[in-house]
Amino acid sequence: MQKITSFLRNTVMKSIHSVTIILVIVVFVFNACSTKEHSSVSLPELMQAEAIMYEHPDSALYLLQNMKVPSESQKLEHATWALLMTQAKYKMHINQNDSLVNIAYDYYMKQEDAQRKALVLYLKGGICKEQNKKEEAQKLFLDAAEYAEKSKNAQLCHLIYSHISNIYIFSDLNEYALTYSNKSYQYAIELNNPRYIISSLISLGRIHVLKKDYEQAIKYYEQAIQTAKSIHNRSKITHTSNEMAGTYFRIGNYPKALQYLRQAMKANDKKEIQGQIFLLFGKVYAEMEEADSAYHYLNKLLSFEKHIRTTTDAYYTLYELSKKEQKYEQATSYSDKLIIGLDSIHHLEQNRNLAEMQEKCNQQKLINERNQLKIEKDRNTRNALIVLIVFICAIAILIYNSQRKLMKKERIIQKKEEEIRRSMMQISENETTIRYNRLKMQELTAQIEINKDMQEQLEELNRTYTEMQQQNEALACENQTLQENITQYSSTLNAQSEELKKLSELITENQRLHDRERTLSKQLVKKDKVLKSLITAPKYIDAVQWKEIEEAINSIFDNFTERLLKKIPTLTEYEVHLCCLIKLNMSNTNMAIILGISSTSVSKQKYRLKEHIIQQSKTFKQNQTLDLWIWDL
Repeated sequence: MQKITSFLRNTVMKSIHSVTIILVIVVFVFNACSTKEHSSVSLPELMQAEAIMYEHPDSALYLLQNMKVPSESQKLEHATWALLMTQAKYKMHINQNDSLVNIAYDYYMKQEDAQRKALVLYLKGGICKEQNKKEEAQKLFLDAAEYAEKSKNAQLCHLIYSHISNIYIFSDLNEYALTYSNKSYQYAIELNNPRYIISSLISLGRIHVLKKDYEQAIKYYEQAIQTAKSIHNRSKITHTSNEMAGTYFRIGNYPKALQYLRQAMKANDKKEIQGQIFLLFGKVYAEMEEADSAYHYLNKLLSFEKHIRTTTDAYYTLYELSKKEQKYEQATSYSDKLIIGLDSIHHLEQNRNLAEMQEKCNQQKLINERNQLKIEKDRNTRNALIVLIVFICAIAILIYNSQRKLMKKERIIQKKEEEIRRSMMQISENETTIRYNRLKMQELTAQIEINKDMQEQLEELNRTYTEMQQQNEALACENQTLQENITQYSSTLNAQSEELKKLSELITENQRLHDRERTLSKQLVKKDKVLKSLITAPKYIDAVQWKEIEEAINSIFDNFTERLLKKIPTLTEYEVHLCCLIKLNMSNTNMAIILGISSTSVSKQKYRLKEHIIQQSKTFKQNQTLDLWIWDL
């Protein structure tokens, strides 16, 4: 039976193990299809482009444009290529939409790389800023700043804080602009990068101009000019000197304004902002009432400047100057050109607004399409998960049902094993009882022959004999039924287990040992002088002699009286003596002699003793005789 149980357990475990392997494979395949990643970039072109990005963005762009674009299945390489391509174009001031940066955004925002997240958000914010989406750009820059601080990348922190400062400047939030501009300046100092330091100083100067703190603004501009001169950066000298001249113009210090305008003209070898310089020259000379010089610079500006706002500003200055000198004909001419310029500016504003609206419309359309694709992807993913969950549930149900059936079979087998075990034990006990009854019946037969003339004692002996015979018949019938049950259970289990075979052998051995014990006890009784004398020549026994008899009986029958009193504590001393005589298998006649009473009284005393034991003991069976109960004790 143990083998059958073990086989069933092994079958259950193998089923569970097989199904577990299937589930692991399914989940692994699903995850592999949906989240396959590479741990690091392995393409040398990407690593080289990233290494030279800040110093030589044009070379980085060339490398990225001429390399083989990584496939979408190479998620890390593809996202890195999109990120670096966006960064190179952004640094080269090439107009672009957010299609590339969104590829990098969708990948890196799911990763743990804080530096990559900061760079993605910075570039995405820069593109939004170029598209005049200032609120969205501001949010992206602020998020980028958090990740840049976590990654401790000072260069990114400087660039991000610089952009945030510029957004606040154009939003007239000067205090916020000053806070972030100071942060940008601190990171530029930490990097010891002169170009970054100059940009931060110019930004601080502009903010103080807007706050009308001109003295502090001049201080920052002067530091920027000195730093630009130290690295011979003529472009920065030109721009900073022009803004310094504008600051002096605002406070009415026209000689200083002219000084810095001349410095800007001298450094402006590429003619980058020549129109703005000439315009400021004209305005300064107009305020100084040097009309000829003002006309000279403003008309010279109009001869080459194409920027509508600059030319319109020049026409306005010329109009005011002509009106002040009462040159009304010129003033009228300049007024007409001023109106044309203002109309052009108005049309440009309208076109720009329309372009922005169109761009927003296109952007929203793109967002809607992207959302639709995402919804479709989510739907497919959800359906796949539902199918997987249903599949797992179905397997789980099959496992549960199989295990339940196997456990049920195992319980049935265990129950049948237990039934067989109990039946075999009961058969053994019954056979032992039958054998003892037969022995007693033989002794009763002998006593009946001896007591033929004693009618009352003969009736008791016959009654006891009949009870034993009936008990044997009942036990034999019970054994037959039990044996049939054992046969039935064994056939159901196909084969009797080794455990039951061993149990059967143990029962047989136990019966044999029990019989041997009984035989040895009889032999010991015959060898004991006290007991032998008591059996062969019975006589009345007094209290002193009873102690010797009890000691002899306890020695042979394993402390019989102690075990008897432990089982029935309420027995009297007289009843214990009677039990000792029964244990020695003495006849009623001999018992009467030893106890000093008549044979009739012995029968009555045995009946009362039986009733007493039945009341106190739960082990006394219904059809069991007093003699058998005491013999078995």
